[in-house]
Amino acid sequence: MAEGTYTLTSGFGMRWGTQHQGQDFAAAPKTPIYAVADGVVARVGAASGFGIWVVIDHNIGGEIVSSVYGHMFAEDVYVEQGQSVRVGQLIAGVGYNGHTVPAGPDGAHLHLEIWTGGGRFGGVAIDPMPWLQSGSTSSVSSTGAPSTTPGVPTVLEAGTAGQTELAPMPAAIGSERGLQVDTIRLARTIVAQFPQVRDIDGHREDDLPDHPSGRAIDIMIPDPTSGQGKALGDRVADFVLTNAAALRIDYLIWRQTYRSATGESNVMEDRGGATANHQDHVHVTTLGGGYPDGAPIGPVATNPADAAPLTECGPTIGETELESRTVPADLAVWYQLGGTLCPQIGAPLLAAQGKQESGFQRGLTSSSGAQGLAQFLPGTATALATDGRPYVIDADGNGVASVWDDGDAIIGQARYMCGIADKVDAWIREGRVVAPNGPAELYLAGYNAGEYAVLRSGGFPTGSPDYEVQTRPYVANILATATQMSTTMS
Repeated sequence: MAEGTYTLTSGFGMRWGTQHQGQDFAAAPKTPIYAVADGVVARVGAASGFGIWVVIDHNIGGEIVSSVYGHMFAEDVYVEQGQSVRVGQLIAGVGYNGHTVPAGPDGAHLHLEIWTGGGRFGGVAIDPMPWLQSGSTSSVSSTGAPSTTPGVPTVLEAGTAGQTELAPMPAAIGSERGLQVDTIRLARTIVAQFPQVRDIDGHREDDLPDHPSGRAIDIMIPDPTSGQGKALGDRVADFVLTNAAALRIDYLIWRQTYRSATGESNVMEDRGGATANHQDHVHVTTLGGGYPDGAPIGPVATNPADAAPLTECGPTIGETELESRTVPADLAVWYQLGGTLCPQIGAPLLAAQGKQESGFQRGLTSSSGAQGLAQFLPGTATALATDGRPYVIDADGNGVASVWDDGDAIIGQARYMCGIADKVDAWIREGRVVAPNGPAELYLAGYNAGEYAVLRSGGFPTGSPDYEVQTRPYVANILATATQMSTTMS
């Protein structure tokens, strides 16, 4: 892990009466984890106590050595079984999956094991720290200087990506015309860090808003089907995500895989060609930052003329009242209260969503682990809202915040929906998302598919069959039910 990103906690040896086979590196969730040496990924998947683990086999001086990385979530793992990796390659983000103390985000850490004498499946576990300190691996530089170790992503100092001494992008490589300031800085930084890159595409007309608004570039990879080309693309992608904060990155796509700066990752559907599948270029979208001359963002950044104003959300605005006969009486009071938390989300919408999620049945757990009336995933329930408190709070005052309590679940649902609504509304104002049918459907799509699926698509989520067979009917059913549950709609 990069220097300064972790704290050493439990070490190798006896702990709580059993042998602790590794070293724990406490860190914030999604902190980057890098391969300790060149090797091949031997295992990726669920492992008892580890959550999701990654096992990499290395041939070091003729000896098989395994490095084991534990407690990640599946969406934060960036390698697959059988893949060759290089020392310093980004492989995963820190998690708190499996058995951690404490449970939840406060227990997030990397559990690292080193196995010698035949590796994880036949060798013996050793103390990782002397092995690491012996020079068997190289740490990631935190000085901002380019790393001298092949495959190790350079870590920029905060703010260095925006320094004016970065030379303009050469015209032979690409044009800065139409790009916003964050995108210009990104392009110049890529040129400085990767001299192999000789072509960067920027502003252009497109069905999605990223390129027309100047927030995106396509970093073309020379000879992308070769092993060398794929490795270069991997290094570019890893560099961008390693420095996502300094470079103000939103997301990237490389080799058909979407990777968010927040750690979210998914494989996109096959679009039928190398360029369409991002096999020959790394697409990177920045947060934007506006144009260098302060000019307005332009037509693609505004809600279409026929789009509903933000304050007209149909049956979901806060002023609408819930027809209580459509909801169990003991739940209706909580939906009414939840509908007062923000102007975008009203009681009929919350109740209709609750009906869609659980049918107002208590005690449910889905196959994916979603729990309670509002079907919260445990990690989402305990994630922090903008007020610094978890989404699910002790709303009923019984001393415990629980997804199994009616009031806690419903108020948590309202808090989460309000948070999504605030994000979506901001993206609409910034021109990053359009809402031709009004923003309410985007709030609901964000709850079902993730708000960054809305941002990535520039509106209602696209790019996956799941969005058509699951998200779209989910949204349509809730909006129709919300109309029926409202006392102010005909």
